[in-house]
Amino acid sequence: MDRRKKKIIIDSRVKTANLLFNKIIEYKINLKGFISASGIGYYGAITNNKTYKETDKPGTDFIANVCKQWEKAAEQFSNKNIPVTILRTGIVLSKEGGALEKMKTPILSPLGSGKQHIPWIHIDDLCLMYLNAVEGNLTGVFNAVTPENHTSKTFSKTLAKNLKRPYLAIGVPSFLLKLMFGNLSVILLKGSKISAKKIEKRGFSFRFRTLKKALNNL
Repeated sequence: MDRRKKKIIIDSRVKTANLLFNKIIEYKINLKGFISASGIGYYGAITNNKTYKETDKPGTDFIANVCKQWEKAAEQFSNKNIPVTILRTGIVLSKEGGALEKMKTPILSPLGSGKQHIPWIHIDDLCLMYLNAVEGNLTGVFNAVTPENHTSKTFSKTLAKNLKRPYLAIGVPSFLLKLMFGNLSVILLKGSKISAKKIEKRGFSFRFRTLKKALNNL
């Protein structure tokens, strides 16, 4: 990805938040709160045995840098005593479009080694998190992912069973994904475990805790 495209991605997050902040100050708008999306890419595209929590440091790759700057732009609202909520979101599963639709291939198989983790969340649970944030029940930074952990291998196997389609244990070769997606292939080939304990401790109850239940619903 060239510098121009990277700048467009960062500006789309940062400049929009800055614009809102400046106008709120200019017009002296009394906000009850500011809610921002972010991504689990904050922790970096890496596969290891660590379970990442909200207090962990950001990664050093491009996607992590995007999330870091995105969150920094949101956090400036707290300097004006405006409560800020940031939801670091995993892969959102929904009935229409999104990642799940692209995963429904005739034959299901893991990507690359299949060992990378796929933090996910059902769209209904994500919407409930935003509702809780609007109502003021959630302030701070939270990982918006389900508690159940899956690797690319177990995710693909569960999806194949749900769709009643063949499952091929041999993963899609890494070099093929790199040819198709370039530097962004790292998003597909790397992934870590992400903790959902903080949001649960704040009283949030997941409707779809397991992938099986989520897929049956979708």
